[in-house]
Amino acid sequence: MTKSYFGDNLYTLRKQRGLSQDEFAEKMGVSRQAISKWERNESYPDTDNLIAIAKFFNVTIDDMINTPLEAQPAQDTALSQAAPEVFDADNSEDDDDLDDDEQDSDSKPTISLWLNVPYPIIVTIAYLLWGFMTGYGWGIGWVLYVTIPVYYSIIDCVRSKRLTRFNYPVFVTFIFLLFGMLFSVWHPLWVLYLTIPIYYPIASGIDRAMRNKRK
Repeated sequence: MTKSYFGDNLYTLRKQRGLSQDEFAEKMGVSRQAISKWERNESYPDTDNLIAIAKFFNVTIDDMINTPLEAQPAQDTALSQAAPEVFDADNSEDDDDLDDDEQDSDSKPTISLWLNVPYPIIVTIAYLLWGFMTGYGWGIGWVLYVTIPVYYSIIDCVRSKRLTRFNYPVFVTFIFLLFGMLFSVWHPLWVLYLTIPIYYPIASGIDRAMRNKRK
């Protein structure tokens, strides 16, 4: 697909519907990162997704690609006066998009570097070395594989600037298994699981405070 108006039109139509990138991605069955790249014309959807997008917004594929679409008000004046909180929610969506922009401009090279690290392969090598060098590592070292989803959740956490993206339950499981097998402290260590329902409310509050500070 050659240079087109697709990205700008997709952004315009999505905002007109009052959808965040996450919400629209869920409706299309793709990742939020895909929507972000489409809107920046860094990549383009395949034919099936292109048809689905045009159908969703009730426009032709030709208009979607070749015609600059003008933004239309998402709500009329009466509705905006009756429900001003709707606009507050929309502003929060703008903040989400701003976070995407900040990530792409400032953090993208660093994050891409960490994503390109073959972490699962590194874990496998570490497991084999632990096993061959110690003997007992075969029965314990497998817990290193539990760190794989933790590693990628840390990257997602940094990318989105949201602590709630951190896979805290899996991290707790890794600590529980590792120290339990190494030092047989299963009984007191299970208390760590009680911190899981505490972590996310605290993390959510910190995320809101950080978004408000950036705003």
